[in-house]
Amino acid sequence: MKTKALKTILLATISLLFVLPAFTQKGIEDGSKYGKGQDSIDCIKNLSLYREFFKHSNYKDAIAPWRSVFGSCPASSERMYVEGITMYRKFIESESVPERKDQLIDTMLLIYDRRIQYFGKKGGEGNILGRKGIDLLRYRRADVESVDEAYGYLKRSIDMQKNKSRDAVMVTFMNSSVTLNQKGKIDDNQTIEDYFMVTEIIDKLLDKSSRWPKAKANIDDLMLKSGLLTCEALDRYFTPQYEANKTDKKFLENLIKFYSSAGCDRANVYVDASEQMYKIDPGPVSAHQLAILFIAKSDFPKAATYLQMAVIGENIDNETRAGWFYELAVVSIANKDYCDAIAYAREAIAYKSNHGKAYLTLGDAIVYSRTNLGDDFERRAAFWVAADKYAKAKSVDPSVSSDANKKLNDYKGQYPNHEEVFFRDMKDGDSYQVKGCINEYTTVRSRKE
Repeated sequence: MKTKALKTILLATISLLFVLPAFTQKGIEDGSKYGKGQDSIDCIKNLSLYREFFKHSNYKDAIAPWRSVFGSCPASSERMYVEGITMYRKFIESESVPERKDQLIDTMLLIYDRRIQYFGKKGGEGNILGRKGIDLLRYRRADVESVDEAYGYLKRSIDMQKNKSRDAVMVTFMNSSVTLNQKGKIDDNQTIEDYFMVTEIIDKLLDKSSRWPKAKANIDDLMLKSGLLTCEALDRYFTPQYEANKTDKKFLENLIKFYSSAGCDRANVYVDASEQMYKIDPGPVSAHQLAILFIAKSDFPKAATYLQMAVIGENIDNETRAGWFYELAVVSIANKDYCDAIAYAREAIAYKSNHGKAYLTLGDAIVYSRTNLGDDFERRAAFWVAADKYAKAKSVDPSVSSDANKKLNDYKGQYPNHEEVFFRDMKDGDSYQVKGCINEYTTVRSRKE
C-alpha cells in the first residue's frame, strides 16, 4: 500500500513539473540543513527519493521530490543544485514551445542564483557564475541582451577565479565579448582589453594541461577572425597609455607580446617600448632582439649599437656570439664602416672557424675598404686578400661555394696587371703585405690580359 500511495503522490505532482512553488526555506530559518521535526523527515525522504530516480536518469519522477527539497531545505545539499541543472537542461532541450522553454531557462538561472545564495560564500561564487554565464549563452545566444548579461557573469567569474578559471569560461567569455563588439554594445578597446586579460592568465597555465593550449588557440583564432587585433587597433589601445606606463615593466611586456603576436613589430610604439624595456632590463638577448628590429626597419646605425651591446654580453655560447659578430659585420658594411666590418668578421671567425658566411663578408669588407689605401696598385692588391677569404670560405663551408666562386671570378679582372707587378720588382707567387686596416700578407697574382 505504501508503494501505491507514493505513486499516487508522484502522479499528483507531475502536473506541476515545470513550476516551482513558493519557498518556505524552513531549514534556513531554524538554522539547520534539514529543518526540524516533520520538516527534517520530509527533507531527508525527498532527497533520497529524487536521487534514486535521478540515478536512473528518470528526471520526470525525480523532479517533484527535487522541487520539494529546493523549496523546503535549500541548504541541505549543494549536489542538489548541480543535479537540478542537469535535469533542467534536459527539459529545456526537449521543450518545443518557446514560452515554456523561456520559463524553464528562467528557472535554471534561478537554481544558479540559489546555489550562490547558500553555497557561494564558501568560495564557489566565481565558479557558479561561470557556469551560469555559459548556460545562459547556451540557450539565449541569439538575444543580445542575454549575451550582455552572460558577459557580465563570465567577467565577474574570471575576476574572482583568475588562474582557477575553467577553460570553457575563458573561451565563452571571449565569444561574448566579440559578439557584443560586433553588435555595437562594447567598443574595440574593451574587447582587446578582455583578450589581454584572459591571455595573460592562460599563458601561465599552458603547461598545466593540454586544454589550455587548445583554449588559447581558439581564442587567438577568434580574435584574428574578428579583425580586431590589427596594428591600428593596438595603436589606438596602447599609444594613449604609453607615456604614463613606460616605466612599468609589466605594461611593456604586454605591449611587446601583443604587438609581436599580431605581427606589428615595426610600429613606432612597439619600437619605443622595446628600447624602454632594454633600459629597464638590459641583457645580450634583448639587445640582439632590438638589433634585429632595427635591421628590419633599415635603421642600421641603431642596429649596430645594439649588436655591439649584444656581442659583449655574458653567458653567450660561442656559436651564438659568432653569429652576432657576423651580423654586426654585415650591418657595419651597410653603415660604410668597412674597417669595423673587417674586425667584426674576424671576431666571428675566431669564435667559429668554419663560418663560411663570415669569410665571405670579410672578403667583401676588404674590397670595400680598399679606398682607404694608397695608390691604385695598393688598392688593387686588396683584391688578393679578398680572394684568399673567398677561397677559404668554400673550403670550410661547401654551402657557400657558389657565392664564393662567383666573387672569385668577378674580381680576377681587378688584380694589378703583369706590368704593374713587374715595375714593383715583384713576380707572381711573391709575398706582399696589404696595409691599412686590412693589414695582412697575401700572394702576388697578376691579371691575365
